[in-house]
Amino acid sequence: MKDTKQLIIDAAIPCFNRDESVTLEIIAASAGVSRRTLHRYFNDRQELIECCKEEMLLTCNTAMLNAYHSSDKPLVKLEQMLYAAVDSGSKYSFLKKLYQRSNYAELDTEKAFEYDDVKSRWFRLVAQLQAEGIISHHLTIPWIFNLFGGIIDATITALESGDVAPNDIKKFSWFSFKGSIGIKNEN
Repeated sequence: MKDTKQLIIDAAIPCFNRDESVTLEIIAASAGVSRRTLHRYFNDRQELIECCKEEMLLTCNTAMLNAYHSSDKPLVKLEQMLYAAVDSGSKYSFLKKLYQRSNYAELDTEKAFEYDDVKSRWFRLVAQLQAEGIISHHLTIPWIFNLFGGIIDATITALESGDVAPNDIKKFSWFSFKGSIGIKNEN
């Protein structure tokens, strides 16, 4: 059974992802605890956000590195990294939002640097696939990175809304992403 602190963190991440200004009362209710219990573990909202950030960094970095090392084939690595991000779900989506508006002075933890390493590997992987002519040269790597995040956000939204069958979600996300970056076949 999860301890209460972890239960609160796990409930807070999707709450923050849906609404960054969500109240601590709503987070507590989502976790099935009182606000008083929440405050036993977290002094304030910022402390809870910091703990969520650490949790997301650990979870997402581990999943993305495992996906990166899952194959010797660059295209398979990219596909597996997309699936890892989808599996990380709202954790990945909220982490991306935090990083987009944070300056690196605020993110100087070891886990943040690991995130940068994962991101660097992803960028090199896309550059390699462009050099091999698999991904279109008409798109910049930062543009492709934003498409990657957008596909993940759309996938999470579709999954959470129930509009797409869970068994189809990864297939649809990969089909959409590869089409958006000019991959025509997967030799």
